[in-house]
Amino acid sequence: MFWLPNIETITKDGFESILRAVDTIEPVIVLGGIGEKKNMYRHYLKEGFILFLLTGGRREEVVDLKWNDIYETKDGIKFFMINNLKVERIKNSNNSYRKFVPINVDLIEFLLELGYNEKKYTSDYILFPERKVKSITIMNDLSKSFTHYKNGVGITKDISLKTLRKTYISWANQVMGKETGLLTSHSNNSVIEKYYLDPKILSVIEMGALKIRVFGENSSRNSSRKKKKDLSKIPKSLILL
Repeated sequence: MFWLPNIETITKDGFESILRAVDTIEPVIVLGGIGEKKNMYRHYLKEGFILFLLTGGRREEVVDLKWNDIYETKDGIKFFMINNLKVERIKNSNNSYRKFVPINVDLIEFLLELGYNEKKYTSDYILFPERKVKSITIMNDLSKSFTHYKNGVGITKDISLKTLRKTYISWANQVMGKETGLLTSHSNNSVIEKYYLDPKILSVIEMGALKIRVFGENSSRNSSRKKKKDLSKIPKSLILL
């Protein structure tokens, strides 16, 4: 296993300051040249940032998440099962490569706020369901706006929207170890039927749903400060998949 040193992650305080900034920081910027103005605010920004943090997904994965991507085990453990598009492009094969995102307590709370009980099993997008623009437009708006509000609150670290994925993987790796890789990419050989998963994959999903907490065990609504863990070392294989 290879390790990437000095991977930038975001702190809980930093992330929350960016969320607050969406409602408080001036959203209009003046571009160079002829002085064109651009409004960086979008009504779905905070929901998008939170989804990125709590799923650890790539841009195309998070923006195109649908309610019917959510599956449930016989024991009631919920998870997203989506195609790992990057791995499929790299492999350039006819196989489908799956990616599993355990739905932990923080994520299910957020999904409930977004209307899980009313919208589950539908093919609606979770983020910005009334969209009239292409997914790539939403991806770019999220990326650029994250940087705008990050700069607006004075965060000087070299972080971007991608940092939310790295932060999730860092915390997942703290409790999952080498098993984290089984969530990021798996051939369709492990998916025998629509509602059947290889028991090894299933056990890892259940472990992730129970143990993964971004920013630590007390990370949800009522958090208390704990000693920070070293999150700078992320397995290279997890970053790439």
